[in-house]
Amino acid sequence: MLAAFINGDVSKSADLVNGIQKMSASHPKLKTFVVYMGGPELKESISKLAADKGLSIPLTFLPKGAGEGDIGAYKISASAKNTLLLWSRTRVVHNFVDVTRDSLTNVEKAAADLAK
Repeated sequence: MLAAFINGDVSKSADLVNGIQKMSASHPKLKTFVVYMGGPELKESISKLAADKGLSIPLTFLPKGAGEGDIGAYKISASAKNTLLLWSRTRVVHNFVDVTRDSLTNVEKAAADLAK
């Protein structure tokens, strides 16, 4: 499983999210979703991004915004632009911080290794 937690402007994350979508399509066994670290105010911009880019991976926001208590369990840094976590079964096996579209290849390599 790949979970991407993204801070900041939804439109600025378009290239990264599009890359995550392509990676997900390349690895059909990899369950993927994106969580924007904001609240309901992001709903419209997330919907627009999904429609504009033709995204099929789940994109969501935190119902209570960045102060959501449950997110603390994942130890996501509030100062990071993004954090991508790769799980195997119930364990986080890789943690990538401040991933760019260019450095997404490192995440894809780790995902491919997990699929073996």
